[in-house]
Amino acid sequence: MIKYLLLVLSAIMPRLILCEDYELKDALNSSGDNVWNLTITKEFYSKMFPNYEQNKAASFLIKNMTAHYSYYGGDIYKYYYYASQKFSDFTLSPEQQRDSLLLVSDSLYNNLPLNTICDTKMIFAPTLIRSINDSYKQWKNCPWARHLTFDEYLEWLLPYKVVECQEHEFWRDSLLTYFGSGINNRIKNDVEYNTTLNIAELVRNEAYHKLNRYGLYTRAGLPLLNVHLMTHRTFGDIPDYAQIAVLAFRAAGVPAVLDETPVGSRYTAATQWPVILNERGEELTSEWDLATFIGGSFFPDERGPKVYRNTYAIDKRRQDYMNQSKYKYPFSLCKKDVTSKYFLTSNLSVPVDKTSRKLLKEKYVYIASAVRDESNPWKVVDFGYMKGGKASFQDMGREVLYTVMGYDGKGLVEITDPFILHKDGSIESICADTLNSKNLDIWKNNAL
Repeated sequence: MIKYLLLVLSAIMPRLILCEDYELKDALNSSGDNVWNLTITKEFYSKMFPNYEQNKAASFLIKNMTAHYSYYGGDIYKYYYYASQKFSDFTLSPEQQRDSLLLVSDSLYNNLPLNTICDTKMIFAPTLIRSINDSYKQWKNCPWARHLTFDEYLEWLLPYKVVECQEHEFWRDSLLTYFGSGINNRIKNDVEYNTTLNIAELVRNEAYHKLNRYGLYTRAGLPLLNVHLMTHRTFGDIPDYAQIAVLAFRAAGVPAVLDETPVGSRYTAATQWPVILNERGEELTSEWDLATFIGGSFFPDERGPKVYRNTYAIDKRRQDYMNQSKYKYPFSLCKKDVTSKYFLTSNLSVPVDKTSRKLLKEKYVYIASAVRDESNPWKVVDFGYMKGGKASFQDMGREVLYTVMGYDGKGLVEITDPFILHKDGSIESICADTLNSKNLDIWKNNAL
């Protein structure tokens, strides 16, 4: 039915639609020959089946699509086919399967991560329409999603992908088939069993047992980002299983997002984990991925410089940075700073001496967290601004060893001494010569 309507629309629609904002116009202009698929989606909800909320949802997806990308060309399908063959070979152990994928990734597909294209140039209208229709139906009909505001629906349920380079496919149907039997057999008349948390636990528990989660926390080749491989893989690390958890939750109509740290955990915490939004407006986290109950305490002893939420919407602050900065650190445009939801934080104004300020070629400065890697001891975690001779940063996690960097026209250089931001918000300067001292290890995070 949808396919027929799309053919009708293609015959009657104008080449371009009137844009209600410049962001939508920019997205359409960037789509090249694929503008047909984007305008078809808009016309579907504005003319064929008028629905104000779904039309706004379509606009949201399209205008933020300029920051999202996918693999381009046939090599990714060759790699996925090879991976599927290895997972079907039961004579191989998970370690051997992992090593096979790593070998072929490095030898034949090492340039694949560079072969990407913006989603505006390749996505098809049926993918967008199906994502909007299915998620909208869940929002309106599922008791465990009905509490969402429209803006929450846009981020927690609607998007057609959770991570970049995820294949464009009808993953909601597939994952609900894999992990939905618990929902289908729930006690439907019991209000407690229709809560967001209980539905999420039904999905999580079923996915955990069916996937036979097997952790191999070393490099394992290119990510496997289509549903068939996600559900048939025999190994993975915490982000692999955290990502499929968010996809499985959304497939069941459970509002979920993916949070992460830009550095490795200091102790045993995950680097990515799922979060759900319950009927009380509470954001309930998981300590790990599919392996741990949702809603427990999130590693009360863990400390870190930043926590970011993967969003579909473009962060305006980061977009301004990319448009205005001379030195462009590869920050993702679709990250929301949620550090203050996890840790005590401080807004910093760090003095920069006049000699160091003279080196700077722009107003942007960078704050880096110390990591346990002698060859590369600093990891940039955020950017800030020079104001009145001071480097200013927002919502920095405490009990962390930091330094401030700036752009001197060639690259990033340190412009302050290292310092510890203590739990009471006080700052202690550290001599750079003692950075590798074992006494400072307690203030460092692990390198990713």
